[in-house]
Amino acid sequence: DFAGDLASQISREPEKACLGLDDKTRNQLDQHLDYLPLLTASPSTPIRRRLDQEGTKLWNTCMRLMTETREKEQLSLLCKVKAFAFAMLEYAAPNNSQGCYRALEIAFRMATACIDYGCLDISQKIIEAAAVRLDRLEKVETDVDELMLQQYTVEYYMLRVYLSWFQERLDIADHLFSKIPASNDEKGQEHVMDICYKIGNSALSRKQYDVSAKWLGRALHAFRVGLHLDTDESKVYLSKTLDALKAQYGGLFTAKVIELEVLSREESYGDAFLQGSWIYSLQYSHDLTQLFAVLQSAIDSSTLENSHLTM
Repeated sequence: DFAGDLASQISREPEKACLGLDDKTRNQLDQHLDYLPLLTASPSTPIRRRLDQEGTKLWNTCMRLMTETREKEQLSLLCKVKAFAFAMLEYAAPNNSQGCYRALEIAFRMATACIDYGCLDISQKIIEAAAVRLDRLEKVETDVDELMLQQYTVEYYMLRVYLSWFQERLDIADHLFSKIPASNDEKGQEHVMDICYKIGNSALSRKQYDVSAKWLGRALHAFRVGLHLDTDESKVYLSKTLDALKAQYGGLFTAKVIELEVLSREESYGDAFLQGSWIYSLQYSHDLTQLFAVLQSAIDSSTLENSHLTM
């Protein structure tokens, strides 16, 4: 039982994480991952159940150990072990809509981790497996949530965009970005904004300023699209995003402008009426005060930035 052997070896010495893997096991792991996904035929129910149980156990073990180490070599090797766990879970997932949903969720998480830890070839294989699942969902005539299908399609293309960036194929990244379907789903916009921001930030660190401006602009556009979504979930998401933006870049003029844009869309007009005259409700008065405070902060920020300019 290769999965059981992997789990026992990486758990044997928690303080050393996966450095407990012997050379034979490492070679076997690499060989298995070369053929990812491992199998294509549909397994029997007992085999499916066992694969799901063992794969989940191995996945969770990797998740725990990856939070306990910061060494790149260990994280990269744990990522490979986790990819093997993904292969087990992917094979165990049935081909109906619910099975495809679960397989896609873990595929996207695994592919992102592989990119972040430098396992680009494995990420490519996982994205290919996700493409097969998406194709199956599109061909299912019943029991498919169209909104979820749209969300998964957006996330699939954004992962391919993200991978293309690290493969230094900007032309492919731009082409794939152009294929992303229009989405009014807050999670879809979240994925677009997140990946575009990561690429823009990475380009900025490489001093590729034109590339950075383009991708950060795309992230900003996704954020602004999110402003028009009127669901409780989207409002919570925007609130968290704005808090993170203010925490990291609160002093920048552009951050203040975005905050103003968010506040300007919050309609909190009161309907109090007194002696024939409309008056501001307490809530509206508070919102106006907040708007003016942010506006003044933006002006101050702009003045401060301009004071550093040289002719």
